Parts: sequence; C-alpha cells; structure tokens
Amino acid sequence: MFRSDDAIAVVDRGAVETPLWSPRRVPQPIVDAVGSQRLQAALDAQVAGVDACFVVDEGGAPLAAHFPDLPIVPASTEKVITAAVALSVMGPEAVLTTRAVATAAPKDGVLDKLWLVGGGDFLLMTPEAQALREQDRELRGTPTTSLTELADALVAAGVKRIPGGIIGDDSRYETLRYLPTWKDNYRTEGQVGPLGALTVNGGFSQLEPPIPVTDPAVFAASELGRLLADRGVTVGSTATRGTAPGDAVEIAKVESPPLSALVGEVLAVSDNLGAELLAREIGFQAAKQGTTTAGLQAMLAELTELGLPTTNVQFTDASGLDRGNRVTCQLLVATLDLGEEAEFASLWSGLAVAGQSGTLATQFDGTVLEGTLRGKTGSLDGVTGLVGLIDVGRSLRFAFVANGGFTEIGGVGLRTRIATVIATFPDSPPADVLVPRPASDATSAKP
Repeated sequence: MFRSDDAIAVVDRGAVETPLWSPRRVPQPIVDAVGSQRLQAALDAQVAGVDACFVVDEGGAPLAAHFPDLPIVPASTEKVITAAVALSVMGPEAVLTTRAVATAAPKDGVLDKLWLVGGGDFLLMTPEAQALREQDRELRGTPTTSLTELADALVAAGVKRIPGGIIGDDSRYETLRYLPTWKDNYRTEGQVGPLGALTVNGGFSQLEPPIPVTDPAVFAASELGRLLADRGVTVGSTATRGTAPGDAVEIAKVESPPLSALVGEVLAVSDNLGAELLAREIGFQAAKQGTTTAGLQAMLAELTELGLPTTNVQFTDASGLDRGNRVTCQLLVATLDLGEEAEFASLWSGLAVAGQSGTLATQFDGTVLEGTLRGKTGSLDGVTGLVGLIDVGRSLRFAFVANGGFTEIGGVGLRTRIATVIATFPDSPPADVLVPRPASDATSAKP
C-alpha cells in the first residue's frame, strides 16, 4: 500500500534535487551573463585595428562596452544629440512659423510690398519639390511644409496686387551660408544647402542634380511670387531681401509640422540643413542669437542641464559634417535613453527603420535586422557609426562609432557587421546546458 509518509519522503528527495539557491532557479541572468561575454568578444573582434567605441545596454543595464568615453568623430550620429537638445529647449509641440507681413492690411486687394519672414522652417517646399520627395524611397512619407498653403492664405486674405514686390527677410539667423571648415563638395554635391532662416526647397533651385542658390531668402521670395502669379495675383518688381518693419501687420502665415516631426525627419533622412538650422534656433531661443556658435554653446549647456555626460565632447557644427566634432558613445547612448520619456519620444519613433524607411530603407533587406533595427547612421570617409535600437524579443540600445583608414563603403560594411552581431544577443547555450540538472535518485524511492 502507498502510505502518506512515503509520499512525503519522495517529495523531499525531489526537493533536494534543486537546492533553494541553485542557479537553475534563476537561469536567465546566467544566460545573459554568458551572452554578454560572447557579445563583448564578438564586437571587440570587429573593431580590431580601428579607433572605435561602442556601448550596448538593455534599459540602462550594460551588456558590452569598448572605450565608452573615447572622444571620436561622430559623423551624422551627432544628429541624435542635436535632436534631443532641440526637443528639450523648445518642446515637441513647438512649430516654426513663416509669416507674410506688410505695412497695412490689403486695401482694395493691393499691398504696396510684402515681406516674407523666415522662422527657420527647413521643410518649406514648393509642390514640385514635394512631388520629387515622394519618388525617393528614403524621403517618401516624410513631413514638409507647403509654400502653396501660404500662397492660398494670401489669396484668401484678399491680396490681388503687390506692385512693390516680395522681400525675403531671413534676419532671424545669421547669414553665414556654409561653415568655413566644411569641405566645398558638401555644397557642390548638394549634401547641405545654404543656411538661413528663410529657405525653400532646402535652398536649391534644382534638386536633380542639386543646384544651390546664392541667396535662399531671395529665392524663397521669388518662389512665393511665382505661386501667387499662378493664382492670378499681380506681383511687380523682382524679389529682393530686407528686414520687415517692426510694426508690420501679419497678412498670412504657414506653420511647420510640430518639432517632434521635424526632429523625426532630421533623424530618418539625415537632414544636414535641418540639423544646422535647429542649432541656430536653439541659439535664438537660449540667447536671442540665431548663430551656429550660440547654438552649439547652448547645446553643451543643455546637455549638462539634462545630466548627460559631456566629458571629452566638442561641437564644431550640429549635423556631423565637420571633422572637428568629438562625442563619446556613452553620451550617444545616454541621449538615446531619453526616448523613454514622452517629451523625447521622437528620438525613437523618428529613427530610420532597416529595410523600410529613411537612410536604412535600402539596407538590411531580407536579414534578421529588417524591421527590427531602428537607427541613425553616420558616414564620412574614415568615419562610420550607427546608434539605435534592436528588437530581439527585448529592446537593446546601442551606439557604435569608428574612425580609421576605411572608405565610406567599407564603413557601411563595418557597422552592418556590428549591428548583426548585436542582434544575436544572447548568443549563449540554454539554461539546461549552462546549468545541467543534477543527477536524481528520485527513481530509487520505493513505495
């Protein structure tokens, strides 16, 4: 007969098989520890021979790191920092406003002159430019601001004639169009348009191939005049530049998408002009100086205010085009971590998605990273970087930047290998292999 005290004896023997403090009772930390060791070794092997930093963590818990405080040329990974500071200084709902003003409201449909006043909106575009963006896989679906909307608003306000013409006013920011330390091919190849508070179509009179304009404010005024003429408004005189009177009356305006969307566009497509103009707006907001210098100073101050690590950090521009910039992977990951907060949510949602959107639209197709990697790329000759998140059933955050003698194409290959390695985490045996079940003598118990 099977007695109750025998049953208790059997249960007791079974309980002894897995002691209370056995690692089998908490297998995941052991699996992760082994996975972290393997991740560290695999990433270290990839960066052998180049100056590099990387940090990989999960919700702030470190998994792997290599010279996290190394000051390194970031290329466009710096845009994550610029975006975060813009959100902190201005807030995600802020808008950039382009205004059309005059000395008085239209009388009998006539305005003597019209000033087009720039507010730093780098996505103000004509219908032609908007249509071209939709044909580009990387740009498709990204936000823009319609210059047509402003033209329609002026017509709706009763404007029929502007005999004195349209005057472009970009006095909100300085008129330094290109930073003196930039390579000239950044301009000639269309990597960045002329900087200014009033710009249309990124400051290019032609997008394919790109032809930059000399004066973006005058070009913007002339494009508005063209759109008004298409709507039957008579615009006299050639577009010029100037500053609107302080007591001017607003006739119409057009607002940009919210800053959260602007930041998303800068991150997704690596918009150099957008990053640089955000820095000037940061300077304007912080010190009433719409200059690159004021903006960069305010960026460092705001990072410190946010409690982010700024040791070894130096900014010479806000887009990452300049090789004088220095950041650390520790700062990049700490900045990315802000995306957990609602105010900074677009730091994550705005990132390009592997195989789907932005600068990653044509990368990682058909790989394990397609749709699971969200990131901000960075590329210059001898510089490569990738900052973002990888969903492997759990969300990993990482920053990787390398400087070396490789080409831009070689750098893309290196960051691809880095991301692929991170996606394997935790590359470790299952718990029952790491911590085998102890030999059991439970079968020796007799009823």
